[in-house]
Amino acid sequence: MQRGVYAAATAMATAQEWMDVVANNLANASTTGFKRDGVAFNDGLLRSMSADGGNGNPIGTLGAGSVIKEFFSDFTPGAMIATGNALDLAIKAPNAAFAVQTPDGVRYTRDGSFQINAQRQLVDKMGQPVLNRELQPITIPNSGVLQFDDTGNLSLAGKKVDRVAVFSGTFRKEQHNQFTGSNTELIDDPVLETASLESSNVNAVEEMIAMIRLNRAFELAQKTVQNQDESNDRLISSLQGR
Repeated sequence: MQRGVYAAATAMATAQEWMDVVANNLANASTTGFKRDGVAFNDGLLRSMSADGGNGNPIGTLGAGSVIKEFFSDFTPGAMIATGNALDLAIKAPNAAFAVQTPDGVRYTRDGSFQINAQRQLVDKMGQPVLNRELQPITIPNSGVLQFDDTGNLSLAGKKVDRVAVFSGTFRKEQHNQFTGSNTELIDDPVLETASLESSNVNAVEEMIAMIRLNRAFELAQKTVQNQDESNDRLISSLQGR
């Protein structure tokens, strides 16, 4: 019976962790360039079973409920939203990102909502410098009409100033809608959309449905623990009565 309690408790803990992921997805449903998170599962404490008290032929396996194996990010592109802002830039391709300089080193982002700071550097929403193809900050020499083209070239009054770098690679979500990257490579001909931003790829309806299902799964697991506990009490009472 204790195996049943453990399996149900494992299900409750797993449902709670999954619920946290779903809640974070919903909270970022309107965050520019946000990539929804998901979870992958393994069977917890998988045990082999054999006949004759464990001494005979194998007859199968017995698990103790699902446990979370890893978290992952879904890099399916979000919808492109036209903003009319000349410094907005959206990446159409999956598994690609802009590079920004942070206090912790180079990080990557899909959020192309850029602006010019007091030092006339191209920066992201957090004021972090956006990097060019040499991984250097992009500095605008003087004021004038700025415009991106669909390959990331930034022009001032019709004259090219620099080019925003776009990298492909394996990205792992960190914080502040940013990613660390491994095996990153420059993309020579990135597919970009100017004066536009990429919306979050979170489907709020699907996440709400997942949240309802997780609530029900948690309640069922909780009820199972209660039933197992009551069965234990009845067993103990019957043994004491003998």
